[in-house]
Amino acid sequence: MNAFIAKCGCNCAACPTYKDNIQTIGQRTACSSGWGMYLGIRLSPEKLRACDGCSLPDSERKTYYLNCKVRKCCIENGIDNCAFCSAFPCKELESVHSIQIIRSKDDFTSLTGKNISEADYQRFIEPYAGLKHLSEIRNHLKESEIVHFKEFNVQSKINEFPDDSMKDVRICHGLKRIFELISTLALRSNVSYAESLTLRGKREQLLKILIAFGVYGRKGKAENDFLELDAEIYVSQKLPGMYNKLLDCLDDLKEYRIFSEIIVLDPKNWQTHTGGLRSRDWKIRISFGKELTDGEDLEIFKKYLIKLNKKSCKNTYKYFNTADFSVMNNQ
Repeated sequence: MNAFIAKCGCNCAACPTYKDNIQTIGQRTACSSGWGMYLGIRLSPEKLRACDGCSLPDSERKTYYLNCKVRKCCIENGIDNCAFCSAFPCKELESVHSIQIIRSKDDFTSLTGKNISEADYQRFIEPYAGLKHLSEIRNHLKESEIVHFKEFNVQSKINEFPDDSMKDVRICHGLKRIFELISTLALRSNVSYAESLTLRGKREQLLKILIAFGVYGRKGKAENDFLELDAEIYVSQKLPGMYNKLLDCLDDLKEYRIFSEIIVLDPKNWQTHTGGLRSRDWKIRISFGKELTDGEDLEIFKKYLIKLNKKSCKNTYKYFNTADFSVMNNQ
Protein backbone atom coordinates (compact mmCIF):
# COMPACT_ATOMS: atom_id res chain seq x y z
CA MET A 1 0.00 0.00 0.00
CA ASN A 2 2.75 2.48 0.95
CA ALA A 3 4.21 2.36 -2.56
CA PHE A 4 1.13 4.17 -3.84
CA ILE A 5 0.84 6.66 -0.98
CA ALA A 6 2.42 10.00 -1.79
CA LYS A 7 4.65 11.80 0.68
CA CYS A 8 1.69 13.94 1.77
CA GLY A 9 -0.66 10.97 1.98
CA CYS A 10 -2.54 11.19 -1.32
CA ASN A 11 -3.43 7.78 -2.72
CA CYS A 12 -1.75 7.93 -6.13
CA ALA A 13 -3.23 4.65 -7.38
CA ALA A 14 -6.77 5.98 -6.84
CA CYS A 15 -6.13 9.46 -8.27
CA PRO A 16 -8.07 10.13 -11.52
CA THR A 17 -4.89 11.38 -13.22
CA TYR A 18 -2.68 8.44 -12.23
CA LYS A 19 -1.27 6.94 -15.44
CA ASP A 20 -3.44 3.81 -15.25
CA ASN A 21 -6.63 5.80 -14.66
CA ILE A 22 -6.50 8.31 -17.51
CA GLN A 23 -6.05 6.21 -20.63
CA THR A 24 -9.36 6.95 -22.41
CA ILE A 25 -11.19 10.14 -23.39
CA GLY A 26 -14.03 9.03 -21.12
CA GLN A 27 -11.71 8.88 -18.11
CA ARG A 28 -10.23 12.28 -18.99
CA THR A 29 -13.66 13.85 -19.39
CA ALA A 30 -14.87 12.43 -16.08
CA CYS A 31 -11.80 13.73 -14.25
CA SER A 32 -12.11 17.17 -15.84
CA SER A 33 -15.77 17.38 -14.86
CA GLY A 34 -15.27 16.05 -11.31
CA TRP A 35 -12.31 18.29 -10.53
CA GLY A 36 -14.15 21.33 -11.86
CA MET A 37 -17.35 20.57 -9.94
CA TYR A 38 -15.87 19.66 -6.57
CA LEU A 39 -12.36 21.18 -6.44
CA GLY A 40 -12.63 24.24 -8.66
CA ILE A 41 -9.78 22.92 -10.85
CA ARG A 42 -10.81 23.71 -14.40
CA LEU A 43 -8.70 21.87 -16.96
CA SER A 44 -10.02 20.60 -20.26
CA PRO A 45 -9.72 16.81 -20.78
CA GLU A 46 -6.88 17.20 -23.27
CA LYS A 47 -4.80 19.30 -20.84
CA LEU A 48 -4.80 16.66 -18.09
CA ARG A 49 -1.45 14.90 -17.80
CA ALA A 50 -0.93 11.29 -16.82
CA CYS A 51 1.04 11.16 -13.55
CA ASP A 52 3.46 8.47 -12.34
CA GLY A 53 2.99 9.35 -8.67
CA CYS A 54 5.18 11.61 -6.55
CA SER A 55 7.15 8.81 -4.89
CA LEU A 56 9.19 7.99 -7.97
CA PRO A 57 12.75 9.38 -8.02
CA ASP A 58 13.07 12.68 -9.87
CA SER A 59 15.01 11.05 -12.68
CA GLU A 60 12.14 8.64 -13.45
CA ARG A 61 9.24 11.07 -13.35
CA LYS A 62 7.44 12.34 -16.42
CA THR A 63 5.09 14.65 -14.55
CA TYR A 64 6.90 16.72 -11.98
CA TYR A 65 5.85 18.22 -8.66
CA LEU A 66 9.40 19.06 -7.66
CA ASN A 67 8.45 22.24 -5.81
CA CYS A 68 6.26 20.45 -3.26
CA LYS A 69 7.74 21.33 0.15
CA VAL A 70 6.36 18.19 1.80
CA ARG A 71 7.91 15.97 -0.85
CA LYS A 72 11.27 17.73 -0.51
CA CYS A 73 11.15 17.38 3.27
CA CYS A 74 10.50 13.64 3.12
CA ILE A 75 13.35 13.16 0.67
CA GLU A 76 15.64 15.26 2.88
CA ASN A 77 14.76 13.01 5.85
CA GLY A 78 14.97 9.76 3.88
CA ILE A 79 11.42 8.61 4.68
CA ASP A 80 8.69 7.14 2.48
CA ASN A 81 6.07 9.63 3.63
CA CYS A 82 5.14 11.92 6.50
CA ALA A 83 3.71 9.10 8.64
CA PHE A 84 7.29 8.11 9.50
CA CYS A 85 8.23 11.59 10.79
CA SER A 86 8.45 12.52 14.47
CA ALA A 87 6.70 15.83 13.71
CA PHE A 88 3.61 14.18 12.19
CA PRO A 89 1.26 15.90 11.61
CA CYS A 90 2.93 19.29 11.08
CA LYS A 91 1.40 22.53 9.81
CA GLU A 92 3.08 22.16 6.43
CA LEU A 93 1.46 18.78 5.95
CA GLU A 94 -1.96 19.91 7.14
CA SER A 95 -2.00 22.84 4.71
CA VAL A 96 -0.40 21.19 1.69
CA HIS A 97 -3.72 21.40 -0.19
CA SER A 98 -7.28 22.47 0.55
CA ILE A 99 -8.83 19.06 1.33
CA GLN A 100 -5.86 17.44 3.05
CA ILE A 101 -7.64 17.26 6.43
CA ILE A 102 -10.89 15.73 5.13
CA ARG A 103 -11.70 12.28 6.50
CA SER A 104 -15.25 11.64 5.21
CA LYS A 105 -17.93 12.72 2.76
CA ASP A 106 -19.61 14.72 5.53
CA ASP A 107 -16.31 16.50 6.24
CA PHE A 108 -16.15 17.57 2.60
CA THR A 109 -19.70 18.90 2.58
CA SER A 110 -19.12 20.72 5.87
CA LEU A 111 -15.92 22.35 4.59
CA THR A 112 -17.10 23.31 1.10
CA GLY A 113 -20.89 23.45 1.34
CA LYS A 114 -21.07 21.11 -1.67
CA ASN A 115 -23.20 17.98 -1.71
CA ILE A 116 -21.55 14.93 -3.20
CA SER A 117 -22.56 11.34 -3.83
CA GLU A 118 -20.62 8.53 -2.18
CA ALA A 119 -19.38 7.38 -5.58
CA ASP A 120 -18.07 10.83 -6.52
CA TYR A 121 -16.53 11.25 -3.07
CA GLN A 122 -14.57 8.02 -3.49
CA ARG A 123 -13.53 8.97 -7.01
CA PHE A 124 -12.62 12.65 -6.73
CA ILE A 125 -12.06 13.46 -3.04
CA GLU A 126 -11.04 10.40 -1.00
CA PRO A 127 -7.76 9.88 -2.92
CA TYR A 128 -6.58 13.24 -1.52
CA ALA A 129 -7.56 12.61 2.13
CA GLY A 130 -3.89 12.69 3.03
CA LEU A 131 -4.07 12.86 6.82
CA LYS A 132 -6.50 9.96 6.92
CA HIS A 133 -4.21 7.71 4.86
CA LEU A 134 -1.10 8.71 6.78
CA SER A 135 -2.80 8.18 10.14
CA GLU A 136 -3.67 4.64 9.10
CA ILE A 137 -0.02 3.98 8.27
CA ARG A 138 1.19 5.67 11.46
CA ASN A 139 -1.06 3.46 13.60
CA HIS A 140 0.79 0.38 12.35
CA LEU A 141 4.34 1.70 12.79
CA LYS A 142 6.68 0.62 15.53
CA GLU A 143 8.32 3.36 17.56
CA SER A 144 11.69 2.36 16.12
CA GLU A 145 10.40 3.12 12.61
CA ILE A 146 9.66 6.78 13.38
CA VAL A 147 12.47 9.15 12.32
CA HIS A 148 13.29 12.41 14.08
CA PHE A 149 13.25 15.11 11.42
CA LYS A 150 16.44 16.98 10.52
CA GLU A 151 16.45 20.44 12.07
CA PHE A 152 17.21 23.59 10.13
CA ASN A 153 17.81 27.20 11.12
CA VAL A 154 16.25 30.01 9.09
CA GLN A 155 18.54 33.00 9.55
CA SER A 156 19.52 36.11 7.63
CA LYS A 157 22.69 38.17 7.67
CA ILE A 158 21.76 41.27 9.67
CA ASN A 159 23.95 44.37 9.93
CA GLU A 160 24.83 45.77 13.33
CA PHE A 161 22.69 48.68 14.44
CA PRO A 162 24.66 51.94 13.86
CA ASP A 163 24.18 53.56 17.26
CA ASP A 164 27.26 55.77 16.95
CA SER A 165 26.14 57.48 13.75
CA MET A 166 22.60 58.26 14.91
CA LYS A 167 22.65 61.78 16.34
CA ASP A 168 18.88 62.26 16.40
CA VAL A 169 17.46 60.31 19.37
CA ARG A 170 13.96 60.26 17.86
CA ILE A 171 15.16 58.77 14.57
CA CYS A 172 17.40 56.34 16.43
CA HIS A 173 14.41 55.07 18.42
CA GLY A 174 12.30 54.63 15.27
CA LEU A 175 15.05 52.78 13.41
CA LYS A 176 15.57 50.47 16.39
CA ARG A 177 11.92 49.49 16.05
CA ILE A 178 12.51 48.69 12.38
CA PHE A 179 15.75 46.86 13.21
CA GLU A 180 13.94 44.69 15.75
CA LEU A 181 11.36 43.82 13.11
CA ILE A 182 13.83 42.95 10.35
CA SER A 183 16.09 40.91 12.65
CA THR A 184 13.24 38.66 13.81
CA LEU A 185 10.72 38.52 10.96
CA ALA A 186 10.04 34.87 9.99
CA LEU A 187 13.40 33.74 11.36
CA ARG A 188 13.36 30.50 13.37
CA SER A 189 15.65 27.78 14.68
CA ASN A 190 15.27 24.00 14.82
CA VAL A 191 12.48 23.71 12.26
CA SER A 192 11.79 21.04 9.66
CA TYR A 193 13.01 21.37 6.10
CA ALA A 194 9.45 22.01 4.87
CA GLU A 195 8.92 24.76 7.43
CA SER A 196 12.28 26.30 6.57
CA LEU A 197 11.17 26.61 2.94
CA THR A 198 7.89 28.18 4.03
CA LEU A 199 9.64 30.67 6.31
CA ARG A 200 12.10 31.78 3.63
CA GLY A 201 9.24 32.48 1.26
CA LYS A 202 7.19 34.16 3.98
CA ARG A 203 10.04 36.49 4.96
CA GLU A 204 10.41 37.65 1.37
CA GLN A 205 6.66 38.23 1.06
CA LEU A 206 6.37 40.16 4.32
CA LEU A 207 9.42 42.35 3.72
CA LYS A 208 8.29 43.22 0.19
CA ILE A 209 4.83 44.11 1.48
CA LEU A 210 6.42 46.43 4.04
CA ILE A 211 8.62 48.00 1.36
CA ALA A 212 5.53 48.74 -0.74
CA PHE A 213 3.88 50.47 2.22
CA GLY A 214 7.03 52.41 3.07
CA VAL A 215 7.68 53.66 -0.46
CA TYR A 216 4.13 54.13 -1.78
CA GLY A 217 1.87 54.24 1.30
CA ARG A 218 0.11 57.48 2.13
CA LYS A 219 0.39 58.77 5.67
CA GLY A 220 -2.99 59.19 7.36
CA LYS A 221 -4.29 59.98 10.78
CA ALA A 222 -7.50 58.78 12.38
CA GLU A 223 -7.56 57.58 15.98
CA ASN A 224 -4.09 56.17 15.28
CA ASP A 225 -1.51 56.99 12.65
CA PHE A 226 -1.37 54.63 9.67
CA LEU A 227 -0.01 54.09 6.17
CA GLU A 228 -2.59 53.45 3.45
CA LEU A 229 -2.09 51.67 0.13
CA ASP A 230 -4.62 51.37 -2.70
CA ALA A 231 -5.26 48.01 -4.36
CA GLU A 232 -4.07 49.29 -7.74
CA ILE A 233 -0.72 50.43 -6.36
CA TYR A 234 -0.27 47.21 -4.40
CA VAL A 235 -1.02 45.07 -7.46
CA SER A 236 1.38 47.13 -9.60
CA GLN A 237 4.27 45.98 -7.38
CA LYS A 238 3.80 42.34 -8.51
CA LEU A 239 4.57 40.98 -5.07
CA PRO A 240 4.71 37.24 -4.29
CA GLY A 241 1.24 35.85 -3.49
CA MET A 242 -0.32 39.17 -4.52
CA TYR A 243 -3.94 38.17 -4.18
CA ASN A 244 -4.67 34.93 -2.34
CA LYS A 245 -1.90 35.13 0.29
CA LEU A 246 -2.11 38.80 1.25
CA LEU A 247 -4.71 38.28 3.98
CA ASP A 248 -2.58 35.53 5.57
CA CYS A 249 0.50 37.77 5.38
CA LEU A 250 -1.28 40.63 7.10
CA ASP A 251 -2.36 38.24 9.83
CA ASP A 252 1.25 37.05 10.24
CA LEU A 253 2.41 40.64 10.78
CA LYS A 254 0.33 40.91 13.96
CA GLU A 255 2.97 38.81 15.71
CA TYR A 256 5.37 41.71 15.14
CA ARG A 257 2.98 44.42 16.36
CA ILE A 258 2.07 45.55 12.85
CA PHE A 259 -1.68 45.75 12.55
CA SER A 260 -3.77 46.09 9.43
CA GLU A 261 -7.26 47.02 8.32
CA ILE A 262 -8.83 46.37 4.93
CA ILE A 263 -11.10 49.16 3.74
CA VAL A 264 -13.71 47.69 1.40
CA LEU A 265 -14.81 50.07 -1.37
CA ASP A 266 -17.23 47.74 -3.16
CA PRO A 267 -18.62 44.87 -1.05
CA LYS A 268 -19.65 42.94 -4.18
CA ASN A 269 -16.35 43.01 -6.07
CA TRP A 270 -13.39 43.19 -3.69
CA GLN A 271 -13.02 39.41 -3.06
CA THR A 272 -13.00 36.28 -5.20
CA HIS A 273 -15.31 33.34 -4.45
CA THR A 274 -12.34 31.55 -2.82
CA GLY A 275 -11.66 34.41 -0.40
CA GLY A 276 -8.74 35.97 -2.27
CA LEU A 277 -8.49 39.65 -3.18
CA ARG A 278 -9.34 41.12 -6.55
CA SER A 279 -7.15 43.81 -8.11
CA ARG A 280 -9.51 46.66 -7.21
CA ASP A 281 -12.15 47.97 -4.80
CA TRP A 282 -10.13 47.79 -1.56
CA LYS A 283 -7.29 49.48 0.22
CA ILE A 284 -5.20 48.54 3.24
CA ARG A 285 -4.02 50.48 6.26
CA ILE A 286 -1.19 49.38 8.53
CA SER A 287 -0.13 50.77 11.87
CA PHE A 288 2.57 49.97 14.41
CA GLY A 289 0.32 49.34 17.38
CA LYS A 290 -0.78 51.67 20.15
CA GLU A 291 2.44 53.11 21.58
CA LEU A 292 2.68 56.91 21.83
CA THR A 293 5.52 57.00 19.29
CA ASP A 294 3.68 55.07 16.56
CA GLY A 295 3.12 58.12 14.37
CA GLU A 296 6.78 59.09 14.56
CA ASP A 297 7.89 55.50 13.96
CA LEU A 298 5.74 55.28 10.82
CA GLU A 299 7.15 58.58 9.59
CA ILE A 300 10.73 57.34 10.11
CA PHE A 301 9.85 53.96 8.56
CA LYS A 302 8.58 55.72 5.44
CA LYS A 303 11.49 58.18 5.29
CA TYR A 304 13.99 55.34 5.55
CA LEU A 305 12.41 53.20 2.83
CA ILE A 306 11.99 56.12 0.43
CA LYS A 307 15.69 56.96 0.83
CA LEU A 308 16.70 53.32 0.53
CA ASN A 309 14.58 52.82 -2.60
CA LYS A 310 15.96 55.99 -4.19
CA LYS A 311 19.54 54.93 -3.54
CA SER A 312 19.33 51.21 -4.30
CA CYS A 313 16.32 51.03 -6.64
CA LYS A 314 16.09 47.36 -7.73
CA ASN A 315 18.18 46.27 -4.73
CA THR A 316 15.86 47.75 -2.08
CA TYR A 317 14.82 44.31 -0.84
CA LYS A 318 18.45 43.17 -0.61
CA TYR A 319 19.42 46.06 1.70
CA PHE A 320 16.17 46.05 3.69
CA ASN A 321 16.57 42.30 4.29
CA THR A 322 19.91 42.95 6.03
CA ALA A 323 18.80 46.05 7.98
CA ASP A 324 21.23 48.32 6.14
CA PHE A 325 20.68 51.78 7.63
CA SER A 326 23.66 53.47 5.96
CA VAL A 327 21.34 55.85 4.09
CA MET A 328 20.30 57.24 7.48
CA ASN A 329 23.82 58.00 8.72
CA ASN A 330 24.28 61.32 10.50
CA GLN A 331 20.55 61.69 11.03
